[in-house]
Amino acid sequence: MNRRESWIDCIKVLACALILVGHLLQGLLRTGILVRDSRLDFFIWLIYLFHVQLFFLSSGYLYERGQRAENFKEWIRNIGYKFISLGVPYFVFSIITWLLKNEFVDLVNIRTGHLFDFLFLSPTSAQYWYLYTLFFLFVFIPNVKNIKILMGILIVLFVLYMFSAMLAPFFVIYSIAQYGFWFVLGMIMQRMGFENLAPKKRILFTSLVFLILFVGISSALYSYGYRATFSAWTILLGTLACLGFSILFKYLEAGGVVIKSVTVLSMYTFPIYLLHTIYAASIRTFLIFIGIRNIPVHVVLGIVFGFYGSILTAFLFHKLVYPEFVFYPWKVIKKIKNKT
Repeated sequence: MNRRESWIDCIKVLACALILVGHLLQGLLRTGILVRDSRLDFFIWLIYLFHVQLFFLSSGYLYERGQRAENFKEWIRNIGYKFISLGVPYFVFSIITWLLKNEFVDLVNIRTGHLFDFLFLSPTSAQYWYLYTLFFLFVFIPNVKNIKILMGILIVLFVLYMFSAMLAPFFVIYSIAQYGFWFVLGMIMQRMGFENLAPKKRILFTSLVFLILFVGISSALYSYGYRATFSAWTILLGTLACLGFSILFKYLEAGGVVIKSVTVLSMYTFPIYLLHTIYAASIRTFLIFIGIRNIPVHVVLGIVFGFYGSILTAFLFHKLVYPEFVFYPWKVIKKIKNKT
């Protein structure tokens, strides 16, 4: 049960790469280096249908795979654990981003305001809202191990998704309504034995059908002027993409296909998620400062610095031990306890 599932590594790396690319393109649009056109708009709309959803799906899957809290005391202990593991990086990097935005207006691709609002009322101003939302998903969604209860929760979340725009003033409920569906979908996948899928051709065929339907329906809707978010169509499209990629990567894993570079990168997806905006925005600002506005140069260097600058930082923090606390607080706490 504790064995590593490489299909989740693939999901994390794909989602992380698309999030980096999405933020990079938005930053280039904001500074006027990229000019908005229909193809670019479609690409950004397309990846936002499923890339963050993949993270929530994999988080829900791993949550359901974990040990169930047998009583209230264990539930409180688990929530305390999640508060530290998610809260430390959330507050550290949100505050750093807020300070950078106030000091260097063009450095970080977000809007800012009062720190309290930035942290608690409008966390979507930076990508760290994912941690904020994930914590409350752990708080409110029980790890029940019962497929019928999980299906009921999934239906409730589907309804909330459809009316999520009405919940905008209440960020916690609003974000759970928009992304909790895929978290619970991941839980259901685990409960239904997704890890035991065999590498059969019909599994591969199913994944390809899902992905083809996703691209085909998305293209058709967009060509007819559809630009909506958080509608019946977008939840269908997001589900097709998430299931399509999950089944495809699971098929490859079941067939013994393990890509070592993906396995290595998956070890750094969390630091990349936390740091990529700062690194990509920094190199963009530097290039603009020295007069370079060439699009390929900005894209390539933005991706390289976003990925490998984050990886290098994580590697150095790991070697120094104590700085790694901002990424993995419990890991450092355990090292300190072992030394004493």
